[in-house]
Amino acid sequence: MTPDDMQHFEELAARALTSYEDRPDAVSVARLVDDLITAGQTLHATVAALPADQRTERVGAALVEWTYFIDVGPLGGDTDHANWNHARNLARIARVLAAALAMRRSSGVR
Repeated sequence: MTPDDMQHFEELAARALTSYEDRPDAVSVARLVDDLITAGQTLHATVAALPADQRTERVGAALVEWTYFIDVGPLGGDTDHANWNHARNLARIARVLAAALAMRRSSGVR
């Protein structure tokens, strides 16, 4: 992932992790979920391609959780609140994956 991709992801995550009082309307939440999934799938694939011995236990768990939340979808049904929580879960999980890439890059490994 490029630095621009990472910046775009971080902007999405920040939007998802804003306070409940500041959450967007239902249509915007649905778009945010779609955007997080698109960006997160690339992030997931990039981290999953790293050798297993170069991933921490936390990163391994985040890979599994990402797959679970993508497969299951919003917990609690297709409601505005469930979609909002789904966006927040995806953002938190993907931030773990993004941090793993950032740490790898800061150590000089590509």
